[in-house]
Amino acid sequence: MKRNYTRAAASILAAAIAMSLMGCAGGGKETKDAVEGGANQKEPVEISYATFMVGSHASAQAETEVIEEFNRIHEGEIKVVVEELPSDDAFVDKMKTLASSKNLPDVIIGKNGIRELAIENGQAVDLKPYLEEDSEWMKYVGESAMNYNTEEDGSVYSIANQRQVIGYFYNKDMFKEANITPAKTWDEWMENNKKLKDAGITPLALMTGENSWTTNLWLAAIIGTDGEEGNEFMNTRYPDTYNTDSVIKAAEMMQTCLKEYTTSDAVGAIYANAANNFEQGNTAMIANGPWMCPDFADTSKAMEGFEDKVGVALYPEDGLITQFEVGYVLCTNGKSEEEQAAALEFLKFKTNAYAQGVFLEKAGALPLTDNVEISDEYKAANPVVAELLEISENAKYECGALDNNAYESVVGETGIRYPELAYDEITPEEFADYLTNAAEQNK
Repeated sequence: MKRNYTRAAASILAAAIAMSLMGCAGGGKETKDAVEGGANQKEPVEISYATFMVGSHASAQAETEVIEEFNRIHEGEIKVVVEELPSDDAFVDKMKTLASSKNLPDVIIGKNGIRELAIENGQAVDLKPYLEEDSEWMKYVGESAMNYNTEEDGSVYSIANQRQVIGYFYNKDMFKEANITPAKTWDEWMENNKKLKDAGITPLALMTGENSWTTNLWLAAIIGTDGEEGNEFMNTRYPDTYNTDSVIKAAEMMQTCLKEYTTSDAVGAIYANAANNFEQGNTAMIANGPWMCPDFADTSKAMEGFEDKVGVALYPEDGLITQFEVGYVLCTNGKSEEEQAAALEFLKFKTNAYAQGVFLEKAGALPLTDNVEISDEYKAANPVVAELLEISENAKYECGALDNNAYESVVGETGIRYPELAYDEITPEEFADYLTNAAEQNK
């Protein structure tokens, strides 16, 4: 991954921005004092950043390394001041509160509707001109990632730092015990769930708390592999209605799974609960992406030797969830030129080749383009990720997940309605009605 070259380039860039920032401050006397180490040398420009990638989060180590490296390279010029929030929910709630008063941090992750609030309140910066004028940055971001987050008017308000390729992981020992293999059809998948249960094994690590992530991945995969109509639906950004045969069919299957084929704590569970249930050998399957793979060898999270038990598969009907994250938003409209320049530099660093390489190595996050090499050595050391990349080439249906393609209100609604679905308080048709009503709130 040519890490030495990347760091050297970053150091050169650091020197360039240092001169730029001093120039923005007015040049002349301050510049001379800075060079001579005079008493009037300016303090570093501080920029604010909030993150939920802390503690036991799968990307916490990569997040820390990238931020510390940026601060090291830009020491004396720029300092990133980090606010750590303990969970996705805490992050989203805090950012929504700050957005209402136009006080979002200089750089944020725009998930769960936060980007849209930053655009609405006028803080978000259109990144398109900066991408077009910086060919080196654009080389590692790529057209596909840029286009994924391009608005109808051509503006680009966020940039991802990873490509998501999501199938599901399974416990090979449990599959062998139940005498099953990864299902080719959804009917076979439901049969596999029953066979696992009959063998005394809980099939699925589901959750209805936070953004219902692992449960919604299965829901999206069922919809997205339901012929051309279902696939088109799951590749549509912000659909107005969920009253479709594909959605109702998927909701019916998830109702059965929540009632019969998951853990007793699934209703109300957060991601950490679902991940723990899979990694501690309490369930046979979990839908998730390659960023989870480093956890399989981490004995503080997974049972001893667990990495050797894990296989990966496409969803039934050869389905695969592929997408780019919403990514990072620059919220510096109205700020000083110094702060704008410094925050842009941090956003570029957070999405450059070096950061993508760190998130690959430490968090299993796939790079945005082939310009960040996934080496043979990495694949050999991470066989599950290598297998996922290999089988992804055989996908018949590719689609996005609810988190990216649905309104945030719809994602939130699933968490409210899954428990009702599980307890037979609503029907799959009513589940679809509630999602449609949640989507209509955005009109």
